[in-house]
Order: sequence, then C-alpha cells, then structure tokens
Amino acid sequence: MKGGSSLLLLLMAMILLAGGAVFIGPVSEPSWTIIQEIRLPRVLLAIIVGVGLAGAGAVLQGILRNPLADPFILGTSSAAAAGVILAGVLGFQHYSALYFMSLSFALLSIFVVYRIAQFNGKTPVQTLILAGVIVNLFFNAAVFLCFSIFFRESYTVLFYLLGTLTEGDWGLIGISGTIILFGLVFTWLFSRELNILTQGEATAFHLGVNVGRAKKLLFIASSAMVAAAVAVAGLIGFVGLIVPHMMRMIVGPDHRVLIPASALGGAIFLILADSLARILVPPLEIPVGALTALIGSPYFVYLLRKRHQSGKF
Repeated sequence: MKGGSSLLLLLMAMILLAGGAVFIGPVSEPSWTIIQEIRLPRVLLAIIVGVGLAGAGAVLQGILRNPLADPFILGTSSAAAAGVILAGVLGFQHYSALYFMSLSFALLSIFVVYRIAQFNGKTPVQTLILAGVIVNLFFNAAVFLCFSIFFRESYTVLFYLLGTLTEGDWGLIGISGTIILFGLVFTWLFSRELNILTQGEATAFHLGVNVGRAKKLLFIASSAMVAAAVAVAGLIGFVGLIVPHMMRMIVGPDHRVLIPASALGGAIFLILADSLARILVPPLEIPVGALTALIGSPYFVYLLRKRHQSGKF
C-alpha cells in the first residue's frame, strides 16, 4: 500500500508540474502556437527522457548492486551520443539509422566496460565504475573531436552535446517514447530477478535465476532506454544516479516499486531542471545537461565519501 500510495503521489506531482511547465518561459503570455509547437513537445520530451534515464539507472544499480552506477558514469550515454554524431557524419538521415547507431554504440560501451573490468572471471564493482569512467572519457573525446572537425559552426549540435530538450520533432519524440516505454515495462517484468540479484549472483543462481541471461537482457533493455533518450536529448548526465538513489530512500529497494518510482521521479526532476534552465538567465537558456551535471557532480562526490566511510568502496 505504501508503494502504491507513493507512486500515485509521484504521478500526480508529475502531472501538476508538467501542466505548470507549459506556461514557464521567457514569454510570460505565450500564444497557443508557442505552447503547442515549442513548450508542449519540450515538456513531453522531459518526461520521456527523465523516465528513460532514471529507469535505466535503477536497473543498472540493481544489476551491479551499487548506487554509484549510472548510464552517464558507465559511458553508455557518451557512447550513444557518439553513435548519433557518427550517423550525422556519415550522412544517415533516416530515423532507423539514428537509433540503430545510438543503440549499437551503447551496447558496445557496456561490453567494453565489462571486458576492461573483468579479471580472472570476476568483475569487482569498483573496477567496473573506474572502467566506465575511462570509457566515458574516451567516447566524450571522440564526440568532441567529431564536433570540432565536422560541426564546429553548428550551435544546434553544441547544444545537443551539452544536453537539451529543444528537439520538437514529433516523430523522434514518438519513437523514443515507444522504445523507453517498452524498455521500462520489460525491465519491470524482471523485478523479481533484480531483487534476487541484489543479494549476490551466487544466491540468485541457487534460487533458480538464470543470472547470465537475466543480466544480458536487462543490460540490453536499459541500454535501449538510454540510447532512445540520448538520440533526442543528447548528454544529460546524473539523472540515472540521483533519482533512483532518492527513490530508494522513499519507497525502498523493491524493484517492483523502485523502477516505476524512479521513472516518475526522473520525469519530475527533468521537468524542474528544464524549467530552471529556461528562466535562470533570461532571455538566454542554459543547456539542461549542464544544469543536471552541476547538481549531480557534488551528489556523486557525496555518495563516494559516504560509501568510503562505510567501508564499501
């Protein structure tokens, strides 16, 4: 009952904030055209991207049994962005090519991180996080190298790399929303397996969980959500780190409640962040990815210190 009540409250908060965010911006009395063509798609995009990143973050933290796991820190977001930029360099214009490249690079990053961190058949979580940081730096460097060579004069691409919710293409919004929704439902169906995996892989194996299969499917589903979010919004970091951690303190560790709570919390967080990005320095606009990084970086340091003090890192 507690979990259901919390989800209902989060849903109501998201709806209220989304309704209010439509009327927030540099134009105090917007016309219907501004609301319909600019602000409504933007709020819907904030919901979609927030759901995808926070939902994927909750899943990754469950698989890796570590609250420091996050699509941005593990390099998944940067790799997906590299795929999108490469698709642009190669001249791929169709939606299918965009999402294929984004998902392929996201899955590649997970594979590379695992290969780097694996030693003698074991994958220590702290080594995995460090490998993720290395892969993240590599793909970030590749992305900005491509930007410097091919898109130096493009302000739109720069905003994308910094993380933005200005993409008003209803086709992209619809595709990303569909992928993220299916990914969220799929991962939620594995809630039982995730709950058992948090007790350790050996325990999960003895309780009848096909650990290898479950982890692969969950990695693919979470990577698909991240890729779909990055394809339309660029590099918006730390949503998958902050929100699941906060939701875990509110609703508990049960993934049957934690995954949908994180999804709703991610939507709320991005709606608020994007609203602030629009009004903090009027008439200029701050890239929402820069704002989330300013919030998320200190929080990541706080988590590191907390885990170090408790002897877990």
